Amino acid sequence: MLAGIRLPARNEVRTIADGRKEGGDTAPSQGKLDNVILFPRTVDYYQIELTKLLETERYQEAAELLRFLLKVDSGDPRNHEEWETLLDWITTIMNEADDGAGVISQEDEGDVTEEELLRKETERKKAADEGYVSRLLEALTSASSPDQILLSLGQLTYVQHPDIEPAMVRWLESTRLHPYLLFKALQTLKRRGASGPVSIPYQGETRQLEIEDTPLGIWDFPEAITMILRRVQEQCEISEPALGFFAEETWAEFLAFVYASPLFNRLAELEERSRDAWSAALHGSLRKAMENGAEDRDMLVLYAVTEAQNMEYKQAGQALDAFMRLQSRPLA
Repeated sequence: MLAGIRLPARNEVRTIADGRKEGGDTAPSQGKLDNVILFPRTVDYYQIELTKLLETERYQEAAELLRFLLKVDSGDPRNHEEWETLLDWITTIMNEADDGAGVISQEDEGDVTEEELLRKETERKKAADEGYVSRLLEALTSASSPDQILLSLGQLTYVQHPDIEPAMVRWLESTRLHPYLLFKALQTLKRRGASGPVSIPYQGETRQLEIEDTPLGIWDFPEAITMILRRVQEQCEISEPALGFFAEETWAEFLAFVYASPLFNRLAELEERSRDAWSAALHGSLRKAMENGAEDRDMLVLYAVTEAQNMEYKQAGQALDAFMRLQSRPLA
């Protein structure tokens, strides 16, 4: 979801009984809401929210959201088919986790991290079911939606098996993925301890990336790239602290989106003056997105962008603006 832009809330729906009216209580705890239909932009919003919840393994919240969505009319039966499949999948995962919770709690005395618990749980499943790993890989390679891919990647992060890395690399090298999903898959391989080159199909050409170079967090990116964000945060610290927070989230998502592209290599090698131009463009694009305004020429002065960097500033702004428009759509 694009940081800083207000997206529709759950009660932004249209009732068939009164098509002129928006708002109201639209999510009772039980029963199908036959008289409620979601606007297309609201469906898109919830698709993005589902992706975020699955990415962070917040399965309970994702299941609650899916149950709500299945009660209303999305205007497209394919959405309901996908949501039903996803809810069945999540329910199975949560039930399996509940079955193993007692085993884990008895074995572990004292505090353990969530990552350790997840690792123990997946190892327990693997030991109890010899087909567990093969089903996870099949789920990944045959997934029909971005949500299912993210769900599979989350599970594969913690399972130890020699077939996983080779299978994932083959999948990456033979599948044209959304750039965000591609980056998340590379992060999964990095977290598993994998290394080495992977050849990615990208916009009609092949790009070779090293798994071990994949950043796991925003401050793991090359210094030239993180300095752009630091500069914006310093400018926002006093007068626009909220925008500084949105800058980090948006910049991280933008970098994930362009990671496999030639643009990322250029960003990693920017000189100081060029970083000024990108910092100004990032700040200006965020302000435009939040205030729905026109280009803010004050950014050129604030970041001391010289006339020689003016074209780079405009190009950076165009790239960021285009990315932010894409962020308002679900992954495809």
